[in-house]
Amino acid sequence: MGVEIQRRFFNNRGDVLDDLKSTGYWPTTFVSGPSPGLELHWHSHDVHAYVLEGHTSFLDGESGERHSVGPGDKIVVPPRTLHAEGEVTDRVVYIIAAPEALPPDEFLKLRAPGDL
Repeated sequence: MGVEIQRRFFNNRGDVLDDLKSTGYWPTTFVSGPSPGLELHWHSHDVHAYVLEGHTSFLDGESGERHSVGPGDKIVVPPRTLHAEGEVTDRVVYIIAAPEALPPDEFLKLRAPGDL
């Protein structure tokens, strides 16, 4: 299974918090500043990302498709799924959630494709 984009999943931060209550996932806020984009990578845990502000894209490493995302979209990245955030021209604000309470440097660690 690849990256899943749920378009217009939420209308406001309260909707995100309601979804987090229903899933039991642990949230943190992440701000991505201007960037040319990330290299293809994967994470050890599920990552749910809710775009609150800004626009970027996500490359699904399995299908090769690049998906544009913006406010209201939810991105679900299963564990061990190759993906990459695209270029950020201004900034993108996310609420990012994991299935358990983890330090951000562990949960968001970018793991190389060759380590799969």
